[in-house]
Amino acid sequence: MEMEKKKKKRKLKTPNTYVIIFMVLVMVALLTWIIPGGAYRTNQAGNAIANTYHTVKANHQGLWDIIEAPIIGMVGNAKVTGAITISLNVLMFGSFLEMMDKTGAVNIALRGVAEKYQKNQYVLIAVLTVIMGIFGTVQGSYEEGFVYLLMFLPIILSLGLDTIVALMIVILGTQAGCAASIVNPFSTGIASGIAGISPGAGLVFRVGMFVVLLALVSTIICLYAKKIQAHPEKSPQFARRQADLKEFAGTGQEVSLTKQQRKVFHVFIWTFVIMIVSLVPWTSLNAHWTLFDDLAHFINHAPIISSVIGSDVVPFGNWYFNEINGLLLVMTFIAGKIMHYSTDDIINTIIKGAAGLVSTAFIIPLARGIQVLMTNGNITATVLHACETTLGSLSPIVFVIVCLVVYILLASFIPSSTGLAAATMSIMAPLATFAGVSKAVMVIIYNLSLGIVKTIMPTSIIVMTCIQAAHVNYGTWIKVTWKPVCAYFVVSCLILIAAVLVKVQ
Repeated sequence: MEMEKKKKKRKLKTPNTYVIIFMVLVMVALLTWIIPGGAYRTNQAGNAIANTYHTVKANHQGLWDIIEAPIIGMVGNAKVTGAITISLNVLMFGSFLEMMDKTGAVNIALRGVAEKYQKNQYVLIAVLTVIMGIFGTVQGSYEEGFVYLLMFLPIILSLGLDTIVALMIVILGTQAGCAASIVNPFSTGIASGIAGISPGAGLVFRVGMFVVLLALVSTIICLYAKKIQAHPEKSPQFARRQADLKEFAGTGQEVSLTKQQRKVFHVFIWTFVIMIVSLVPWTSLNAHWTLFDDLAHFINHAPIISSVIGSDVVPFGNWYFNEINGLLLVMTFIAGKIMHYSTDDIINTIIKGAAGLVSTAFIIPLARGIQVLMTNGNITATVLHACETTLGSLSPIVFVIVCLVVYILLASFIPSSTGLAAATMSIMAPLATFAGVSKAVMVIIYNLSLGIVKTIMPTSIIVMTCIQAAHVNYGTWIKVTWKPVCAYFVVSCLILIAAVLVKVQ
């Protein structure tokens, strides 16, 4: 009987992202035998022009095409841009984060912040939630959430609060940050690359989103904490109070940053400051903001300086994956040298960090293969035409809300930000254009859906690992968070309506 139960549980296990995307590849190949071929006329930029759809001969895709699709997805061809720069960005980020983890600077600084505000619980909650949001918005903090949880549990419990508060800080905080994803390379970066726009498109609006979502989440957590502190017996975990204190209260460590670690932490901060500044489309915001363009022009044309630095310097505001990859590589080396690591040790750390994200990097060309099959099969335009005549006929405000619901459903089955972007953005981004909405808004819809799904669904890694570490059952987590998630959804809809009204580009 016990063996039968285990077999049943295994059958209910969700397939991993690779299996899901490969199944989609096969399905798309089959669809090329069913869906009639079609095409749109394109403008000088290569973008499809609405209302110019016409039928063409279908090109059926077979087994050979399925095998070749991910390979073409990586290197590209005349019709589809290769995903190699996006995959490399994921690997370089893995190297950078591995170096930060090796130095211990970020983790120790985080623990220090928690201890500093320990006597003021509401300020502490807000500060920790914002920090989690920052980690979510700049590096897509997700799988490593339980590490932060174990740091916070001793401090939160010492204030007379419960483990739910610590869970909410980590899960709601990081995922509110991910929902905004100001410069998150694993969601905004990849989705923007697939959509054919700069990660800086819509960046200023996403900064506003970040403020709104983190304010909402911080308020929700503080209200819950106030209720639990006034009436501890109302905590769903009240029966475990003594057991939690015994298990977690002694895990805190009084550690301060060394001189070298403090410098590395500054490198960590400056990396993301430079990244944000480099991705903001300054001249698009104001035609007179040409400081960075002028500086790059000076460097590229000054006789001596251009010989030393180079004559192809890209100004801030025009950076893309190549430039960001260079920044991450340089900052990783700088952090290693600050810690007096040998060159071999730094290189090994870079390789180790990149190796840890190879699975993520490989998802991108695999999923890009979907676009390859659809494009080569001549069905992309037909699918877009079908959407153009249905969703595309909706008003922009109704369109963005319907798309949010659609993306929430998709994200529930494909919670991987990388996999979801690669599997859907090549279709959804052009559809936004037909509906009179910018591609940047579609990236925002995609991010918001992931932020909602990853706070509550059982397919969310951060939810399942964190509640297990804190000994909270999934039903309890649903009971505590379903109302906040509903509020989260309503605010997301309002954000999208605002994005349409202000015409985010």
